[in-house]
Amino acid sequence: MINKRYQTLILLPLLLLVSITAQAEPNIVWKKQADYIAISTLSGANDNHHPKDIPVETIARLLSHVQVKNSTYNPSDSIWDDSDEVLVRVFTDREIDLLGHKLNDAFKQVKSNEVIIFSVSDFRSAYIGRKRLSISGTVFIKDNRLNLLIGAMHADLLAEKLRTGITGTYGRLKNDLSNGEIQGQTAHEWQLVSFNGAELVNNRTDWLSVDMQREYPYAVIKQDQQRADEKYLTEDQQAQSSDALEARIIKLEQERVAKANAPIAGESVIEGRLRKLQALYDSGVLPETVYIEKVRAIMADL
Repeated sequence: MINKRYQTLILLPLLLLVSITAQAEPNIVWKKQADYIAISTLSGANDNHHPKDIPVETIARLLSHVQVKNSTYNPSDSIWDDSDEVLVRVFTDREIDLLGHKLNDAFKQVKSNEVIIFSVSDFRSAYIGRKRLSISGTVFIKDNRLNLLIGAMHADLLAEKLRTGITGTYGRLKNDLSNGEIQGQTAHEWQLVSFNGAELVNNRTDWLSVDMQREYPYAVIKQDQQRADEKYLTEDQQAQSSDALEARIIKLEQERVAKANAPIAGESVIEGRLRKLQALYDSGVLPETVYIEKVRAIMADL
């Protein structure tokens, strides 16, 4: 029979292993297919300023400025364009909208010794159709700066699994993409790009630190396949957008009126007057009584 001393020596490592495994298990905040938002721990990321209530708009506007170069994804949608210096916005508008809401929820729950890990995906244009690409990483707040650590950039999870002989739909695949490491970055060709208010941490190309005390407008991508989500535009951006829309409407109305008033080849003077009068009546400028009176006056000239 094994004495109590040996039993303790045998059971202690097992108990420690169970405890470590339990602590390392992420707390899922949101999950859909292979995408997720979760709360976890990360070695080296301690004493963070959590929990924190960050407006959805603040998160969305900030993330809209994050760009990368040397990414495997090139939005030029051309098989012949192999330029490495093309800057690409990391997240699509749909991913930004999702992250804005889900990170807002997660930051209210995460503790000071925890971080938020994520993996999101969206369909992006490619020179042959469209394909789903994933971005995974870690976020946490320290010293009023949001730290964004990327582990996988525009990864084709389906293609990677197929290369290893694993088949299935995106929702059934195991997402084992990296969320990044504080201790050191893994080898990759892509590089995050700094911007006003954001800087690379320790000259690493996978880690951005963004000043949260600054105000950021929503960075709009002017592409046919990607439109900005207007609810995240600042008041100045909305005003400019409204002014531009109003000016466009006025211009179109002027063009319509000019076209309606333009003479038609072979049209008589009487026909032209009647057509213009009809246009004014149809647009609501003339009431019916005045319209009938004017028509009778014109017909009297025949």
